[in-house]
Amino acid sequence: MKGYVPPKGSKAAGKRKKDPNAPKRPPSAFFVFCAEHRGRIKADNPGMGIGDIAKQLGLLWGKQTPKDKQPHEAKAAKLKEKYEKDKYKKMCRRL
Repeated sequence: MKGYVPPKGSKAAGKRKKDPNAPKRPPSAFFVFCAEHRGRIKADNPGMGIGDIAKQLGLLWGKQTPKDKQPHEAKAAKLKEKYEKDKYKKMCRRL
Protein backbone atom coordinates (compact mmCIF):
# COMPACT_ATOMS: atom_id res chain seq x y z
CA MET A 1 0.00 0.00 0.00
CA LYS A 2 3.01 2.32 0.35
CA GLY A 3 3.25 2.79 -3.40
CA TYR A 4 -0.52 2.96 -4.04
CA VAL A 5 -1.71 5.97 -6.02
CA PRO A 6 -5.49 6.31 -6.47
CA PRO A 7 -6.60 6.51 -10.11
CA LYS A 8 -7.53 9.91 -11.53
CA GLY A 9 -11.14 10.86 -11.01
CA SER A 10 -11.61 8.70 -7.92
CA LYS A 11 -13.27 10.22 -4.86
CA ALA A 12 -10.25 9.62 -2.65
CA ALA A 13 -7.99 11.76 -4.81
CA GLY A 14 -10.07 14.98 -4.63
CA LYS A 15 -11.52 14.80 -1.12
CA ARG A 16 -10.95 17.93 0.95
CA LYS A 17 -9.99 17.63 4.58
CA LYS A 18 -12.27 19.17 7.17
CA ASP A 19 -10.87 22.11 9.09
CA PRO A 20 -10.77 21.09 12.77
CA ASN A 21 -11.08 24.74 13.87
CA ALA A 22 -14.19 25.46 11.81
CA PRO A 23 -17.28 26.43 13.87
CA LYS A 24 -19.89 23.73 14.40
CA ARG A 25 -23.06 24.08 12.32
CA PRO A 26 -26.04 25.42 14.30
CA PRO A 27 -29.00 23.20 15.18
CA SER A 28 -32.35 23.61 13.48
CA ALA A 29 -35.49 24.65 15.37
CA PHE A 30 -36.46 20.98 15.73
CA PHE A 31 -33.14 20.11 17.38
CA VAL A 32 -33.45 23.10 19.74
CA PHE A 33 -36.90 21.75 20.67
CA CYS A 34 -35.48 18.25 21.18
CA ALA A 35 -32.70 19.51 23.45
CA GLU A 36 -35.28 21.21 25.67
CA HIS A 37 -37.73 18.29 25.87
CA ARG A 38 -35.52 15.19 25.74
CA GLY A 39 -34.76 15.24 29.47
CA ARG A 40 -38.43 15.37 30.43
CA ILE A 41 -39.33 12.47 28.14
CA LYS A 42 -36.40 10.42 29.50
CA ALA A 43 -37.50 11.13 33.08
CA ASP A 44 -41.12 10.15 32.35
CA ASN A 45 -40.10 6.93 30.54
CA PRO A 46 -36.81 5.61 31.98
CA GLY A 47 -36.90 2.31 30.07
CA MET A 48 -37.44 3.93 26.68
CA GLY A 49 -34.66 3.57 24.07
CA ILE A 50 -33.02 6.33 22.04
CA GLY A 51 -35.05 5.60 18.91
CA ASP A 52 -38.34 5.61 20.81
CA ILE A 53 -37.46 8.91 22.47
CA ALA A 54 -36.70 10.38 19.03
CA LYS A 55 -40.08 9.17 17.75
CA GLN A 56 -41.85 10.78 20.71
CA LEU A 57 -40.02 14.05 20.10
CA GLY A 58 -41.02 13.93 16.43
CA LEU A 59 -44.65 13.38 17.35
CA LEU A 60 -44.57 16.23 19.87
CA TRP A 61 -42.97 18.55 17.30
CA GLY A 62 -45.62 17.64 14.74
CA LYS A 63 -48.40 18.49 17.20
CA GLN A 64 -46.97 21.96 17.89
CA THR A 65 -48.74 24.91 16.32
CA PRO A 66 -46.71 27.49 14.39
CA LYS A 67 -47.17 29.84 17.37
CA ASP A 68 -45.68 27.20 19.71
CA LYS A 69 -42.76 26.61 17.35
CA GLN A 70 -41.91 30.32 17.13
CA PRO A 71 -39.59 30.51 20.22
CA HIS A 72 -37.56 27.52 18.99
CA GLU A 73 -37.29 28.99 15.49
CA ALA A 74 -36.15 32.32 16.94
CA LYS A 75 -33.46 30.62 19.03
CA ALA A 76 -32.30 28.62 16.00
CA ALA A 77 -32.14 31.83 13.94
CA LYS A 78 -29.94 33.49 16.59
CA LEU A 79 -27.62 30.47 16.63
CA LYS A 80 -27.43 30.52 12.82
CA GLU A 81 -26.61 34.23 12.83
CA LYS A 82 -23.80 33.63 15.36
CA TYR A 83 -22.53 30.73 13.23
CA GLU A 84 -22.43 32.90 10.11
CA LYS A 85 -20.50 35.57 12.00
CA ASP A 86 -18.01 33.02 13.36
CA LYS A 87 -17.65 31.41 9.95
CA TYR A 88 -16.95 34.79 8.39
CA LYS A 89 -14.33 35.62 11.02
CA LYS A 90 -12.67 32.25 10.47
CA MET A 91 -12.50 32.81 6.70
CA CYS A 92 -11.06 36.32 7.17
CA ARG A 93 -8.30 34.98 9.39
CA ARG A 94 -7.40 32.38 6.78
CA LEU A 95 -6.88 34.99 4.05
